[in-house]
Amino acid sequence: MSARRWAARLHVPTLAVAALVFAGWTLLSWRYGAYVLPSPWAVARGFVDILLSGEIWKHTGASLYRIAVGFGGAVGVAVLLGLAAFLSRVARDIVRDALAVLNATSVFVWIVISIIWFGLSNWAPIFTTFMITLPVVAANIVEGVENVDRRLLEMGDVYRLNGREKFVAIVIPSTLPYLVAGMKVGFGLALKVSVVAEIFGVTSGIGYIMNYSREILATQMVFVWALVMILVMMATDKLVFDAVSRRVARWR
Repeated sequence: MSARRWAARLHVPTLAVAALVFAGWTLLSWRYGAYVLPSPWAVARGFVDILLSGEIWKHTGASLYRIAVGFGGAVGVAVLLGLAAFLSRVARDIVRDALAVLNATSVFVWIVISIIWFGLSNWAPIFTTFMITLPVVAANIVEGVENVDRRLLEMGDVYRLNGREKFVAIVIPSTLPYLVAGMKVGFGLALKVSVVAEIFGVTSGIGYIMNYSREILATQMVFVWALVMILVMMATDKLVFDAVSRRVARWR
């Protein structure tokens, strides 16, 4: 195997850039102090501390629970909207217009409304996550429905498949990749939105603990919990969405 292929397999260019980033980070930390920019080693120590104490599981679990409820609800409603868009062109136009309105609504608007409606409770970040991720997932499903090959549907008519059989054999396999892509983007958005919403009124979760760390001037812990967010997103991408994408590709 050539040196170039070995370098690509070992991600040598990425590792080289990472080394430069860490070196620059360390120098800037010495220059500006730990309050403004803690060193990589302080962040690493903080990560080990929350890992050994179990604090990482408490707050990460709380955030993932809220995301699972809000994002899971958004996926369920998005599938129903996609089904309506498939069955009726009028419904498809209505869904598309509604999604345009939702996409134009700021995260801050939903956070404020959620606090007014649900108070300082778990339902505030859950509702915000639902409203922000719904248009992302639903738009992908509607696009998938619109791109179903009409020739396959006509072939289903030739073989005298009924509506349910055509839906299962043609529409679902054609739309699933769009659903998975929408869920992948939506989950990343859900994690970010939920963390922001957790700053207001809850006493657990990544957003809460990051804000608390800021208040007590523990800047290194803000970076530690940001690292936790990144690791959760990367793990979900690799272990869940990439695996599901491969299964869908084989199943199709």
